[in-house]
Amino acid sequence: MLNRLPALARFLLALVAINLLVFEAFRAVFWVAFRETLAGASAGDLAKAVYLGSKFDLRLALLLLLPLALLGWIPLLDPARRRAARIGWLAYLALAECAVLLLYFVDFGHYAWLRVRLNASLVDHLTPVGVAARVAWETYPVLPGVLLLALLTGAYAWVAERAARRTLLPPSNPFPKWPRRAVIAALAVLVAAGIWGKWSRYPLRWSEAYFSSSEAVAALALNPVLFLTDTAENRNLPYDADKVREHYAYTAALLGIASPDPDKLDFARYVVPPRKPAARYNLVVIHLESFAAFKAGIFGNPLDPTPHFDAIARQGLLFTHFFVPEVPTPRSVFEMLTGIPDVNGATTASRNPLVVNQHTLVNALEGYEKYYFLGGSATWGNIRGLFTHNIPGLHVFEEGDYDAPQVDGWGVSDVVLFDKAAKTLREQKKPFFAFIQTSGNHRPFGIPDDHPGFELARADEAKLAENGFDSLAAYNGMRYLDFALGSFFAKVKDTPAFRNTVFFMYGDHGNPSTRETPWQKLLLTGYHVPCVIYAPGLVKAGARIDFTASLPDALPTSLSLIGVPYLNTGLGRDLFDVGPAGRHFSLIGLDGVLDDEFYLRIGPAGSYLFRYRSESAAEDVHERYPEKVAELKRLQEALYETSKYLLYHNPPRAHSAAAAAGRKEDRK
Repeated sequence: MLNRLPALARFLLALVAINLLVFEAFRAVFWVAFRETLAGASAGDLAKAVYLGSKFDLRLALLLLLPLALLGWIPLLDPARRRAARIGWLAYLALAECAVLLLYFVDFGHYAWLRVRLNASLVDHLTPVGVAARVAWETYPVLPGVLLLALLTGAYAWVAERAARRTLLPPSNPFPKWPRRAVIAALAVLVAAGIWGKWSRYPLRWSEAYFSSSEAVAALALNPVLFLTDTAENRNLPYDADKVREHYAYTAALLGIASPDPDKLDFARYVVPPRKPAARYNLVVIHLESFAAFKAGIFGNPLDPTPHFDAIARQGLLFTHFFVPEVPTPRSVFEMLTGIPDVNGATTASRNPLVVNQHTLVNALEGYEKYYFLGGSATWGNIRGLFTHNIPGLHVFEEGDYDAPQVDGWGVSDVVLFDKAAKTLREQKKPFFAFIQTSGNHRPFGIPDDHPGFELARADEAKLAENGFDSLAAYNGMRYLDFALGSFFAKVKDTPAFRNTVFFMYGDHGNPSTRETPWQKLLLTGYHVPCVIYAPGLVKAGARIDFTASLPDALPTSLSLIGVPYLNTGLGRDLFDVGPAGRHFSLIGLDGVLDDEFYLRIGPAGSYLFRYRSESAAEDVHERYPEKVAELKRLQEALYETSKYLLYHNPPRAHSAAAAAGRKEDRK
């Protein structure tokens, strides 16, 4: 039967089989490489994931061959008739396969880093190109990867050429004219059906991979190349003003807006803190790169990687359930400055030129000198535009401003960064605000060869893995960041300004854990970070706040603590004013929200509810608590839709009662 098919049809069938075999092999390697993430999955879920994944792989295989299937029947382009056409098509197949294999390689690194399959956010990590290239070179085995890519591409080209030799021969007993056309038509229908993916009016879609509450099972089902293109189509989700208006009264009540205006959809409220310290306080925000809570000693990590941070936390106020709404780093920076969760689709808001104009509470600090310290380039993530465009008179210290060489693609070491900040702030006579953004605790975890006072640790890989670290470099990177933080406080404690300074420290995001803990299964380890307010004289030593708090709350809480009035236009709130009896919440990603007891995640197949602070944190209990599901769904949609809207409707405004749309003060 196959020998009677047209030569091109036989060649296409052989190529489909080859490609499908390659893609299935990569799926098997993915399963083996990340098998610990799938340890708790049922056999049924794994089987379904592999089945769906095979359908995605078949779609990709067919799409890659679609040009040949459509054009190869033209006599001039028929590889069975013309040698030049055969050479051209084999070259196309080799190049296309090389591109696909490259994306698979990148996907493995992407998932190992973030526990998320390759998606359109990859674009964010490719700019600036120089930094991205250097970090990739220093983090990943680039040369071996290139050699392996060339080897696999060459092997594929060889197999495809062998298949061409065997299949592009004239059929021994060809079908007559009309049966031949019928066979070709039937094959065309089968190709269309394979691309469509299912017997339904709707095609197979990426959302079907999320049939389980397990993110790891969904990852196993997805095809990274197709998922990349799927997410690219939704890079920037438009806001829906009608949905914002639908939830406006509810959101206004959450934010404490005394005189809501649903026509204007204005969320501004002028806040006058109830207490004002006798002295004028400085404010220093310290952004701790990749500082996951589960890795910190004060959260129980027995490897004790953060003794300096732990000591500061014991002398200050520790928020034990502090979450960032989104990752990676640029999103956290945006959320800190604006008080708006960065829900800007697949790319970060800082990279969206349409939302560069933002109101920030930093400008309420009138008469303050304002500083931004970064070890690398402020061009990274277009952060420069976010800071300098919205904070007049900002002093930026970046690469080129430090008397030390760069350690890696992220810039100078955190010790050098903190030393520059300490020297600069020590000389300041006026009140000041400073944003110190660390970056060393990030792949490739660069540490200077000369690091006086710091000793590189040695630890068994098994012990590291038992306590959440995927490598010795990651462990020492965390330790070095902690060392730099301790050195900074040792230098500033004896300065006159120290007594009148509030230090707000937070992790910009967490990391996947090497241990399959309940929170890791829920991916909460990527959002749960330490947060400490250190302000001797204003904050009682050893205090803890256990209710849920979120990064947008950072500046409202800090400014209220130092008694500075401000116009708040974002979703952040003063946590001291909210108190233990208030409503506590945080968005988690684009589809989740949590309060003090429950975590709701909304997926294409339905909603999942978890009592994330309980012993059975990863157990889905949505059927037992339907009222809670409804309550949190409303909360999530209100916060999410309002955040999307505010990204485009948060222009800079004066920090005054008059600027609050003419309303009287919302809180005295």
